[in-house]
Amino acid sequence: MPRYSLIVALLCLSVLLATGCQSIPTSKPLPPKVEIESIRAVKMSLTKQQLAFKLKVSNPNDYDLPLQYLNFVAALDGKELAQGVSNERVNLPSHKDATIEIMVNTRINKLLGQLLLATDKNEREIAYDVKGFVKLSNWPTRIPFNVDGLVDNPALQ
Repeated sequence: MPRYSLIVALLCLSVLLATGCQSIPTSKPLPPKVEIESIRAVKMSLTKQQLAFKLKVSNPNDYDLPLQYLNFVAALDGKELAQGVSNERVNLPSHKDATIEIMVNTRINKLLGQLLLATDKNEREIAYDVKGFVKLSNWPTRIPFNVDGLVDNPALQ
């Protein structure tokens, strides 16, 4: 009888180990794709403004990505506008999207300066850039991302 229980115990242990190892990627994960869905003002004062950045995060990998935290710096027309951190734990399913909202504090003079500079230009679109990294709970190092694009100039609308 002891030999039978040892075999069952070893079998159970091997199943547990195999199941646990499936959640650990065997190669470096591809960086998630991050897009700004929206930015809205939450609080305004004479010196500061709190913005809510809604980010769409897409997983291009063949396995889930368990996000531990996300950190980013947003720039408008080449000048830093805001920095944000999300400690919200999110599981990004394979080849799916998730939405994360991040609260960001910025100085009102920095924000207004950026918008005034942008509106002085008669260009239809303004360049933006979002750089940062994600930390996964099942990967030892941070994974960088960089997204850039164009947004409509608010002065021309």
